[in-house]
Amino acid sequence: MAEEAAEIPGHGIEAHMGKRGSSRWLQDMRNGLRYAGLGALLLVAFSLVQKALVAELYLATQPKAYIMPILYGGLTGWIIGVWYTRLKTYSARIEEDEERLRSLVNALPDFVIFKDGQGHWLDVNEVGKQLFQFEDDTFRGLTDLDLAGTHPPLRELFTWCHHTDEETWQSGQPFHCQVSGFAVEGRPRMFDLVKVPIHQPTGERKGLLIVGRDVTRLRESEMELSQAYDSTLDGWARAVEMRDRSTENHTRRVVSLAEKLAHILRVPEVGVLNLRRGALLHDIGKLAVPDSILNKPGPLTEEEMAVMRKHPQHAYDVLSKINFLRDALDIPYCHHERWDGMGYPRGLREEEIPLAARIFSVVDVWDALLSDRSYRNAWSEEATLAYLRQEAGRHFDPAIVQAFLDHLDEMKQA
Repeated sequence: MAEEAAEIPGHGIEAHMGKRGSSRWLQDMRNGLRYAGLGALLLVAFSLVQKALVAELYLATQPKAYIMPILYGGLTGWIIGVWYTRLKTYSARIEEDEERLRSLVNALPDFVIFKDGQGHWLDVNEVGKQLFQFEDDTFRGLTDLDLAGTHPPLRELFTWCHHTDEETWQSGQPFHCQVSGFAVEGRPRMFDLVKVPIHQPTGERKGLLIVGRDVTRLRESEMELSQAYDSTLDGWARAVEMRDRSTENHTRRVVSLAEKLAHILRVPEVGVLNLRRGALLHDIGKLAVPDSILNKPGPLTEEEMAVMRKHPQHAYDVLSKINFLRDALDIPYCHHERWDGMGYPRGLREEEIPLAARIFSVVDVWDALLSDRSYRNAWSEEATLAYLRQEAGRHFDPAIVQAFLDHLDEMKQA
C-alpha cells in the first residue's frame, strides 16, 4: 500500500504534464488551422485577381484551378500561424521574465547599475536612483564623467567610478573593494562594491554590472563596538598594573613602541591592531600570580619562578575562550619565548615564534631594563642597547633587533 501511495504523486505529475502537452498541441492545431484557412483564402483571392487581369475568368469555373492555391496557401498559412503564435508566446514569457527580474533587482537593498561596453549608463534600480539623486531617466546614455559634470555634489564619486571601471576592464576580473570618504547628501559614506565585466565571445567589451551596498551604519557600529572592546582591554591592562606596582605605565609605553616598530616592519594594519590588543594584555596572566610573588622585593626562588612562568599559560587559558581576542593571543602567550628555543612556556624557536611576539619581546625588554624594579635599579640606555645587541640571535630575532636599533631615534620622536 505504501508503494502504491508513493506512486500516486508521480502519476499525477505525469498526467499534469500530459495535459499541458496535449493542451499546447491542440492550441497549435487550432491556430494552425485558422491561419491555414486564412492563407488558402488569400491565395485563392489572389489567383482570381490574377486570372481576371489576364482575361482568364473562364478558369474560375474549373474547381481544379483552385487546388494548388488552396494547398500552397493552406501550408503557408499553417507555417506562419504556428510560428507567429509561438513567437507571441515566447515574447510574452520574455516580458514576464524581465518584469520578474526588474522586481527582484528593485527589491534588493543594494544599488545595481548596468553599463554598456563604453561605460554609458543603461539602467539602475530604485535604490541606486535614490542614492545618486536621479529624479528621472536622464542618466541613460551618460558616462560617469558626464554625470560628474551634471551632479557636482557627487563629482568625486563619479570620477572615482570612471577610473575603477577602467581598472576592472583591464584586469578582466570581478573587482571588489570598499570605498569611503565620499559625501552623499552631505554625509561621508562607506560602500562595498563589486564590478563585473561582461565580454562578447570575441573578447570585446559588452557591459559592466555594478552591485554595491551602503555600509556606513554597519561600519560605524563596528567602530563603536571596537572602541568599546579596546576600552575594556585598557581597563584590564590598568588592573594588571595596579597589582604589579613596579610596572606602572610600562604597558602604555610598550604598546606605543610595538605599534611603531610593527609599522616600520610593514606589518598589515589588521596585524598591527591585533598586536596592539595583545600588547595591552601581555601580562594579563599575572592576575593569577599571588601578590607575595608578584611584588616580592628580592629575587624569586626556583619554586616562585616556576609559578611566575605560568602566567603566559594563564593568559592563554583565559583569552582563548574569547573569540574576539583569539587573534591577539600571540603576545600574551608567546612573549617569553626565545629565538634560541630556551624560552617558555613551549620552548618555541626562531620563526616558530609568532612575529608579533618577536616584535614585542624586544620593546618589552628595552622598556623593562630602563625602568626601576623592586629587585633592581634601572639600567642606562647604553647598557640596555649593548644587551640587545648581545642577545640578538639568542634571546631575540636579530632582524627585529636591527630594525629597532636603526629606527630607535625615529620612534622616540614620533
